[in-house]
Amino acid sequence: MLELAKGIFISEDLPALYIKQNNSIVLSDVHIGYEEEMSRKGIYIPRIQKKRFFNVVNRVFSTFNTKRLIINGDFKHTFEKLTKQERDELTEILKYLKENGVEVTIVKGNHDNYISLVTEKFDNVKLVEDIDLGEIFITHGHKVIEPKDNITYIIGHEHPRLSIRDKLGFSRKLQCFLSIPIKDKHNSRIIVLPAIGIYQAGNDISLIHSNYMSNLVKEHAILEKAKPYVIIEGEGIMEFPELGLIKNILI
Repeated sequence: MLELAKGIFISEDLPALYIKQNNSIVLSDVHIGYEEEMSRKGIYIPRIQKKRFFNVVNRVFSTFNTKRLIINGDFKHTFEKLTKQERDELTEILKYLKENGVEVTIVKGNHDNYISLVTEKFDNVKLVEDIDLGEIFITHGHKVIEPKDNITYIIGHEHPRLSIRDKLGFSRKLQCFLSIPIKDKHNSRIIVLPAIGIYQAGNDISLIHSNYMSNLVKEHAILEKAKPYVIIEGEGIMEFPELGLIKNILI
């Protein structure tokens, strides 16, 4: 396991964090229902978001040996309603987790409107705005947050990926975690989670603050010191140098 901050770990090629303090897994941006949303626009894609979620969580529980799961926002996809696919697949997922003794906390993301219509039926599920663990603060990333000293902020929302070009001009796009110090705050940083949803493969990380969606990153991050931890599926996680040192190969 690799420790990103005190008591916060990543392992293997898993797009999830383990927090030792409360023995919990944290993952983000599942976007259940994305396929139905696309079909309404005339774009028909395979329904694989749910399968991807099950594959990830089963591996995560086995690796970290815990039954406590935090979904850090955007469990569902459609803004303005709860669609049939969302209702059916979220119900199937939460039923499976309950049957397997998993305690679930869902941090509401900007896509999670009406999700309570499903979660209220499960006594193993808590729906919250954010989670304050003292030196760790978990929030989806779409709300305005004023950072404080000595806090690690865990967010999703950004769907980060590292896009690089080699000397021959070939490019690679790699899903990643991002660990970023916060300016003018002692011992505080932001850890950005990759998306779980396979169709939310990523937004390119860069040194340009306006390219990010979260106010924590846009207004408070020291992007030159941001460090990507790149997921190589089937291989593991690779720690890259800070963005300021690899800016010449970023796309």
